[in-house]
Amino acid sequence: MKSEHINHTFLDSVLSGEQVDSYYHLGITSDDPLIEKMLELRAVIMGGSGNRINEFAQSWSAEHEDAEIIRFPKEDRFVIRYTAGVLFVSHGMGMPSASIAVQEIMRLVYFIHRGSLDRISEVFWARVGTSGGVGVPAGTIVVTSEALMPDLKPYRVFDGGKGTTWFESSFPVETAEAILKANGEEEIPMTVGKTVATNEFFLEQFRLDGAIVLADLDRKMEWLTWLSENNVRNIEMEGAMFAGYLNYWGFRSFAMVCTTMLNRLEGDQVTATASQLQAYNERSGTVIFNYLRTII
Repeated sequence: MKSEHINHTFLDSVLSGEQVDSYYHLGITSDDPLIEKMLELRAVIMGGSGNRINEFAQSWSAEHEDAEIIRFPKEDRFVIRYTAGVLFVSHGMGMPSASIAVQEIMRLVYFIHRGSLDRISEVFWARVGTSGGVGVPAGTIVVTSEALMPDLKPYRVFDGGKGTTWFESSFPVETAEAILKANGEEEIPMTVGKTVATNEFFLEQFRLDGAIVLADLDRKMEWLTWLSENNVRNIEMEGAMFAGYLNYWGFRSFAMVCTTMLNRLEGDQVTATASQLQAYNERSGTVIFNYLRTII
């Protein structure tokens, strides 16, 4: 772990009991009895949908002799379940929402593992979701190698003091390879490639079907072709921040596994049937569960 990048001033004062940390958007505090039930936390699995997170937790519990499922009490922002060593968290849609979830979960992980950098760095993180494909067919699983912004530069924020802070954008190669290996017997199309994360679903993704349109067909195809030529395989809305924050703290094992719902080079709207979409949606869960079984 990168100890110098951890907010020790605040987090260590919580460990020492000088103050109580309120994980406001999660609905618990550092003195909540629920935390005592999560001391064996080994993985954090994040996704956009609260319903899907609930399904993940139920499935993981069933695989572990119906292990207790701990429900976090506040669900107006995020749905959170803990069972059998895994914290399942919905993060909403887009980097602003997801960044709140990631920041508060990082603080929670730090507290659960009592500031032990060795134990914290062993926690596996994954974002599981859907995306728009770039030059790959609908239903393809993309395991992200690097997550970038629409200009193919890393995630950055304006910090008010230093100006712009840039974050590392890569995902651990060893983890991506292990995920592919764990799914070697599955008949699921999979590829490793770069992911673009946008701050907006329509304009920043150069869609032509929004209520507001800033691009034309030529500009859209120019951008998508440029992405494809630079080994981008999908587009979503959280990955650049996700990679940036976890790299900043120095986590060793994290991944993003997303199913493509369409090939953006062929259009902007999802035209798959309901049954096809259900099958596509289940693939990313299958892939990440196959990997989880190898580490927990």
